[in-house]
Amino acid sequence: MTAPSSSDSDSAVRIEAAVRDALVMIQPNAAGLDGDADLAREVGLDSVQVMDMIMEIEDSLDISVPVEVLAQARTVNELRDGIGRLIGSSS
Repeated sequence: MTAPSSSDSDSAVRIEAAVRDALVMIQPNAAGLDGDADLAREVGLDSVQVMDMIMEIEDSLDISVPVEVLAQARTVNELRDGIGRLIGSSS
């Protein structure tokens, strides 16, 4: 097993911050949310809020997030990991 490089670690931190900042911007009461919390059931995000959150993440990270990444992510951690795979980070 190879240890992650500092740039991978930096990317993972940047992705986590972008996801959490976007989430709190859309749903302020989600600050401090556990990473395994279900975005729809526990946070109560509807589809419009999810799309708003994704647009914030895209702007923050200067990327485009495909629908497949959204479809596979139900939690903050799954979304973070999906975006990490998208941009080639080992988050």
